[in-house]
Amino acid sequence: MEETLPPPGYDDDLSEHKACLFDSYCGEPLAWGFELRRRLGDSRFDALSQYGKLECSYPRWFLITRELTREEAVAKYGEVTNEVFGPRGGWKSVTFGNKTFMSPRLKKPKS
Repeated sequence: MEETLPPPGYDDDLSEHKACLFDSYCGEPLAWGFELRRRLGDSRFDALSQYGKLECSYPRWFLITRELTREEAVAKYGEVTNEVFGPRGGWKSVTFGNKTFMSPRLKKPKS
């Protein structure tokens, strides 16, 4: 299934494929998918999760089909030029080129 088409049977329930979630600091898109247009029953909502990750960004729900990866961010914005950690070592932000992101989605995974 092409990711820009809604899952079968959900045409009237979902928006067009679009950028759904954005970094709170720089405003760049972090995740793409479909916005839920209406409330679905529990069984239809649960079944929808097989097509992606269901996430709430209050007050809206989204079916996320693709997320920005660190590799894509490097390709689009440039190499990592800064990564900020708090006094106890907790991750705070990462800068690709001159674009700073605060979303934990772009935190380097533990090896």
